[in-house]
Amino acid sequence: MQKKTDQLILELRRKYRQAQPDKQVQERQGFQELSLYDGLCTIMLPTCLHDMKREHRYAKYRGRTQPDVIITDENADAAFTFNLAGQAAEGERPEQRMESLRADMQKVWKQAVFYDTGVVMAGDMPVPWMDCKTFCLDGSLYCLLFLFELQGELVLGNFHCSFPQYDRWKPIVLEVLETIEKRGEKTNLELL
Repeated sequence: MQKKTDQLILELRRKYRQAQPDKQVQERQGFQELSLYDGLCTIMLPTCLHDMKREHRYAKYRGRTQPDVIITDENADAAFTFNLAGQAAEGERPEQRMESLRADMQKVWKQAVFYDTGVVMAGDMPVPWMDCKTFCLDGSLYCLLFLFELQGELVLGNFHCSFPQYDRWKPIVLEVLETIEKRGEKTNLELL
């Protein structure tokens, strides 16, 4: 019942947004290049996003394993994170890993509402993604997770924002994924 209600609300919002252009989204259309993993790849992110300060990282991500990279807006309401997710098994494609991740999440996160899946192409590199609604102490979050391969390692990206903002951000995030570009080869994959 909750999933159908959520889907109806999402569809109504989508139709409303199509009729009413969003000035905040239009203002975010400027992009800047972010270099990841010692220059092995780049991604174009909206200029309203910046590296999260170290002291804010500890407040927002309390676990021992914080994301390798956290890029956020000024209110820490919308953020991209990046983590190394291990090596792909021989012959495993990122799309397969994403399907496995989604199945595992559905088993563990019973309260989450899962929405779409897809693959965007960043040049000739497939970038599979999925999105969902999760819940936290002060409300609900929209999450769009994505995977791409970099020198035999999988990079797990996550975009998240407060759920009421999802329809403003989702088209931008899917556009951003198309800008991932591999650069050069290194002998060891290093963090920033």
